[in-house]
Amino acid sequence: MVGPPRAVVVASALLGLALLAACGLSGPGGPTPTPAAPVDGVLAVIASEWRYQPSRILLRQGEQVRIEFRNDGAILHDFKIEDLSADGVQSESSGPLSGKEGELFTGADPGKEGTLVFTPTETGAFTYYCTIPQHRQLGMKGTIVVE
Repeated sequence: MVGPPRAVVVASALLGLALLAACGLSGPGGPTPTPAAPVDGVLAVIASEWRYQPSRILLRQGEQVRIEFRNDGAILHDFKIEDLSADGVQSESSGPLSGKEGELFTGADPGKEGTLVFTPTETGAFTYYCTIPQHRQLGMKGTIVVE
């Protein structure tokens, strides 16, 4: 029995790769996720082992945001934004962790919630992450872009 000509096999493989690329599976990590933006000033951030949903957030300079942080994981998680200047910072955590005065931080025990309210005063890209040892290295990090 003779199989299809080599040119047909190669063409089929290339077509399959083109379809995967068109679906957004173009790299080892997949496509860059579309940033989530607050709706009416509120943005839900959900933590679990070892990720945040969303992993990219879009905010506007000078517009107050209320982050409602929910821990859907089985262990303690938190949410800290690194190096972003902000006004009107209010933070409430559930569980044993809390941030310093003015720190962009909230934490939550498993199944619980925390809140973080602030107004970004600068533009740029900033990292947020879980401060629990090794969680950031395991993938609990994301990016906030302030326009």
